[in-house]
Amino acid sequence: MFFFVTAVVLTLFAATVNCLGSSKPYVADDKPWSLHIIDDSSSGADGVRVADVDGDGLEDVTAGWEEGGVSRVYIRPGRPFLKKRWPAVTVGQTKNVEDAVFVDLDGDGAVDVVSSCEGGTKSLFVNWAPAKKYGYMSFIKWETAAIPASEGKQWMFCLPMQVDGVHGVDLVTGGKDDSQVGWFESPANPRSVSDFKYHAICEAGWVMSLIASDMDANGDLDIIVTDRKEGQASARGCHWLENPGPGDAQYQRWKNYLIGGREKEVMFAAVADLDADGLEDIVAAVKPYHILFLRRLDKTGLSWDEYAIATPAKTGTFKAVAVGNIDKDGRDDIVFTCEGAGGRIGVGWLSYKDSPFDTTWTFHDISGDKLGGKYDRIELLDIDGDDDLDVLTTEENEGDGGLGVIWYENPHK
Repeated sequence: MFFFVTAVVLTLFAATVNCLGSSKPYVADDKPWSLHIIDDSSSGADGVRVADVDGDGLEDVTAGWEEGGVSRVYIRPGRPFLKKRWPAVTVGQTKNVEDAVFVDLDGDGAVDVVSSCEGGTKSLFVNWAPAKKYGYMSFIKWETAAIPASEGKQWMFCLPMQVDGVHGVDLVTGGKDDSQVGWFESPANPRSVSDFKYHAICEAGWVMSLIASDMDANGDLDIIVTDRKEGQASARGCHWLENPGPGDAQYQRWKNYLIGGREKEVMFAAVADLDADGLEDIVAAVKPYHILFLRRLDKTGLSWDEYAIATPAKTGTFKAVAVGNIDKDGRDDIVFTCEGAGGRIGVGWLSYKDSPFDTTWTFHDISGDKLGGKYDRIELLDIDGDDDLDVLTTEENEGDGGLGVIWYENPHK
């Protein structure tokens, strides 16, 4: 394998892993949260990303609709209109889109969208925003261009990141089916998409998360990767890739360090200091019924402990996690989403009683088990401005086209 794997401290404490009923954490007597639909006008909404694109201090949303073949942007409205459909614009026809992310790629002050497409499309598309602010919500003002250097590979996720320190923002990307993690070097004129150059970082099986973080405390950004599948030349699990620093070294393969989850199907992950020791840890969803707490032990990024958190039997299979203080008790909680949740709970949250090292956390319902089967990536935001964290996500297979882009209203006041 083309992996440079360092010695990693992996201490798996006694943990209970749910196998459809093998563990039964205490289930709090919670009612499902109120569901609000942002958009259900297309089919197969597949993950959310956020940024403040209109400068009002509030995060707006972009999402790709895989089956519908479009990427869309949603502008967060005023508080009286939050529980209705949000103002939206289709920014590109992007068949087989798996991920859409905000980035001002050409530096003109208008926030563009980059769409990652798999299936038969196999390309990265730049959805160029109109430079004039008044045209942002007009679909005819948007332009879409494929990046030629991306064509022919299945792209699953994109992380805008300044890699080489020159020109505009670069694009770190991950694919699936014996693919790669790599980066597209921004040219002097990003509008000239044919001038983007691709550089491979490492081999990959099926990339889920790409997270920028200074893992070795040397002042530059490294990349955390979760890879759910074993590839011909790659290992699944949670890894980090060491930024080699400026110069020609960035065009070579980066050193690859295993964090944990080597024998597990690791899905989406989140970075948070779960144990409040001043070091950022990683929490990851693991398919089918597992949440990993990967505790960082020092600033080198080379030593980790691995804990398993038991999950309730009444959920679907785990897809994504996010970390935040849900009940306003001053301690971080874990919010999760699931696939395969038809007739089961697809969105919920977990709180610990004594410490984050508890193997069994208290389960709380968010979605109920009546609607929704396949949820995706999570953002925790105070959407309604009442000083608690709401849950923003997508659901793609309820009924004909899914619940769409949705948010759940946190009832804690």
